Amino acid sequence: MPQDDIQLREYRILDPNSDGNDDNSSSRNARNSSTGSLFSSTSSRDMASVQPAEELERRLGLWSGMAIVIGTIIGSGIFSTPSLILDAVGSVGMSMMVWVVGAAVSICGCIAYVELGTMLPRSGGEKEYLDAAYPRPRALLPFLFCLSSIFICSPSALAADSVVTGTYFIYAATGRASGHSEWAQRTIGVAVAVFCTLMHGFFVRGAIRLQSALTAVKVVLLLLIVFVGFAIALVRKDSAASQSLSHAFAGTSSHPSAYSSALFKVFFAYSGYTSLNYSIDELKSPVRNLPRAALGGLFITAVLYVLSNAAYFMILDPESIRSSGTAVAGVFFSKAFGEAVGQRVVPVFIGLATLGNVMCGMFSASRVIFEAAREGYLPLDRYLGRISNFQSPLWALSVSCLLTVLFIATPPPGEAYSFLIDIGGYPLWLFYGLSVAGLLVLRHTRKDLLRPFKAWNIANAVTIVVAVFMCVVPFVKPDAEAGSIPYWTAPLSAVSFVLMSCVLWHIQVVVRRGLELSHNARHQEFK
Repeated sequence: MPQDDIQLREYRILDPNSDGNDDNSSSRNARNSSTGSLFSSTSSRDMASVQPAEELERRLGLWSGMAIVIGTIIGSGIFSTPSLILDAVGSVGMSMMVWVVGAAVSICGCIAYVELGTMLPRSGGEKEYLDAAYPRPRALLPFLFCLSSIFICSPSALAADSVVTGTYFIYAATGRASGHSEWAQRTIGVAVAVFCTLMHGFFVRGAIRLQSALTAVKVVLLLLIVFVGFAIALVRKDSAASQSLSHAFAGTSSHPSAYSSALFKVFFAYSGYTSLNYSIDELKSPVRNLPRAALGGLFITAVLYVLSNAAYFMILDPESIRSSGTAVAGVFFSKAFGEAVGQRVVPVFIGLATLGNVMCGMFSASRVIFEAAREGYLPLDRYLGRISNFQSPLWALSVSCLLTVLFIATPPPGEAYSFLIDIGGYPLWLFYGLSVAGLLVLRHTRKDLLRPFKAWNIANAVTIVVAVFMCVVPFVKPDAEAGSIPYWTAPLSAVSFVLMSCVLWHIQVVVRRGLELSHNARHQEFK
């Protein structure tokens, strides 16, 4: 068996130089009797009679995988959150530092997730990692993660990106960065979510090509922001750069909750580096390509993000950024190119860029629903875990779309974007921390697992410490509350949902025996 082969319960044994589809591999029983419910109880004699489960095809190579990572990360965050972050921390210098810290923490988290993904190479992300690290109570943590991801994290992020897409399309149509009808933005957001669902559901290969094309648009836009910002700063002596640099840290906030709020926005902008972990079954040579695609995509994006924020401050003074709301990039291009180009042409491309983020996010979100249904965490698993004739999880995509539409429609007017980021970010960091802590647990409890990639201990420690900070500080009362929504609403809503999900876990897993009756239980596959 090759050095990089991986063997554990229903995970395939993968040669890093293969595409993961070796149908000539002999069946192997990976059961380890000491691991309890984590491993299948099906005997080797029973296994001979089990038919292979239907699978999604491995269509993603290194570059298409990297395109998904970059495409999922680069979304509305970099074009819309700089004003919210500056408003939270109070100064230009601290705002830039928060973006750099966000990049460093995200790279640490990505390194940990690459080890998890190459050690447990199966679609599902945290569902698989939490299941392996915390087998008791049976499937509790993966169940809580799946429900939080399906019903809060993914739809809130998709809704936020969809609304910003609507904002920029209306900006292009009207030439105004603000004063739009919020319901018009939300209506376009709904249309965006439906469009992405139809593309992924019925035109799978076309959707992948469109994702790659829109990813190219995003990268070109960020490169343009960087080039224009630095070029104007060098040519014009009266640019905003001198004002930003002369008082870089004036007005810096000293309250922890301000940095918690800012970091939620920054991490929202960087979120997406785990997207391939949810669709490893569709990645060719995952042991080889996951580290390259995930880390490469995140590093490219981090450099572009930091330079883009520097470019914003070189063209726009702090007050202009604060007053721009979620249309920072649009105001930037208007200042750089004038109204004709900056207010009519460029916003169309920014809207297309955020549309690409919705496409990538919908792709990953549907895979979590698909895998959760097959594991038995959701009812109607025969539908939600089904692959359509178009080689897509059409039912899972439809549910993801429906939840996204609900999140677009329900938040209160005026504060929808910020609220969606906060409520979706809280449970995300809870399970980030538990997953990386689980990585350390598995190093002690499952030393037999092959690890083609091993994360640095410092990277794991940084991720866990930041996760604790992000889970605790949102409950600290800020100096002054902004808006009509109390500061504790988003974290308390997220915690309440997680606790409520414990009851649902008891019903679905214990009472209804969902795991024993699931698709994966019916179609155990060892290759």
